[in-house]
Amino acid sequence: MKTVSYPLKLAWILCLIWTGAAAAAKDQTSKKLKPAPLAELSISILNNRIQFKLTADGVPLNALLDTGATSTIFFHSEKLQAFRPKIDGEAVIGFPAVGRSILGQRIKSVTIRAGNFEFTSRGGLLIKDEALVNTQLEAEYDVILGQDFFRNYTVEIDPGVKKLWLYTPGTDLSKYYNSKAKLNMEGHTPHLILYSQMPWEDHKTRKALLLDTGYPGSMVLWSKRHYRQATLQGQIVSRNENSQGIISHIKLIFGELTFNNIPVFIAKKVPDQLLKRDGLVGASLLAQYRHVIDFTRAQLLMTPVYGASGEPLQIIDGIVYTPNNEMFDVKTYYPDMPVFPTLIIHAGDDRGLQ
Repeated sequence: MKTVSYPLKLAWILCLIWTGAAAAAKDQTSKKLKPAPLAELSISILNNRIQFKLTADGVPLNALLDTGATSTIFFHSEKLQAFRPKIDGEAVIGFPAVGRSILGQRIKSVTIRAGNFEFTSRGGLLIKDEALVNTQLEAEYDVILGQDFFRNYTVEIDPGVKKLWLYTPGTDLSKYYNSKAKLNMEGHTPHLILYSQMPWEDHKTRKALLLDTGYPGSMVLWSKRHYRQATLQGQIVSRNENSQGIISHIKLIFGELTFNNIPVFIAKKVPDQLLKRDGLVGASLLAQYRHVIDFTRAQLLMTPVYGASGEPLQIIDGIVYTPNNEMFDVKTYYPDMPVFPTLIIHAGDDRGLQ
């Protein structure tokens, strides 16, 4: 048997110790070099979506983060009677996930606060549509922080520890994350590019999906063609007379994680304001990741949230959400077709079905 002399053993041990110490020092240096955030806020996760508490004009409010909303939106209610911002005329705002537009009043400016953090929103909206207000109250939030908020900060979220950090816009945090996806910005609206081949498609096709943290579900496809093709193949498990779409359960690879049997809503009708996009990716997928939404650098950064066992946490609630609470049919596929077609999201390349 080959032996090693004592001096050589000692040198080898010292080398290992030095290497370990150097690696630890490098790791500590890396941690120290991470930019300091402007603010750290505690969050809650309700229906997969990120919420936190703040005040506006001294009124305590629950806020929702929504990359799909073009402006910050306040929903007028009894709770907001003391909230009297200066108004600068009327304006119309669209809600991408629900496919409708609402008339509201344009707010000149309002400062919102959470602890020592302050953000001044200019040109936001105050909405008094009672039906919509009641819907928001049921959802337990009073204000939506939209794209104007994301333009002012690089936003980092950790659902595992329920914290949110805000950095100066354009702060690069990519080296602290495992994967990066390009955000295709349509104006100030972020999109992910999906290359996939559904069971009824002959080849992979490009799909531009709105990144919408205000939608609690996983994915929506707005396409009459996809809906028509989906109805021709497979098997309807349940049928509803007022169905406005189909739920297909698929296998989805998103970032590093694989989601089995995840619901995707294929809509029967395409809202007029959404004709230029193919659908959306919602909050339930992001809820599995510590992630960064960076409008300035046009990137989405993701690292899975891991539990004590070392396995990724399944924070997703598993509920089927449709954009506007539409009724739907459930679709499965015949044995000669893939039971779970696999969709893969990539950042602008031409890869697809796996």
